[in-house]
Amino acid sequence: MDGRKYKKLMGKMVEMEWRDPAGFINEEMNVVKLADCTSWGILKKIDNDSIVLQTSVYKNSECGDYTIVALGCVTALRAYRKR
Repeated sequence: MDGRKYKKLMGKMVEMEWRDPAGFINEEMNVVKLADCTSWGILKKIDNDSIVLQTSVYKNSECGDYTIVALGCVTALRAYRKR
């Protein structure tokens, strides 16, 4: 994924689809796979290797909850649309 084409979404509410690498302990090989995920939040940062979403924030502050995902795990990023 080339993060540069998504700069227009910076500061906006987005929906991000991504594949979450996960650890499996004491499992059969046939259940080991990436987990498909969807996250929603304000797009705060895109750099050469990651995307950061702000999923909550304290009033009048940048302190809150964030999700960072490696660009290689992101499969889609788009402006949020109410379903």
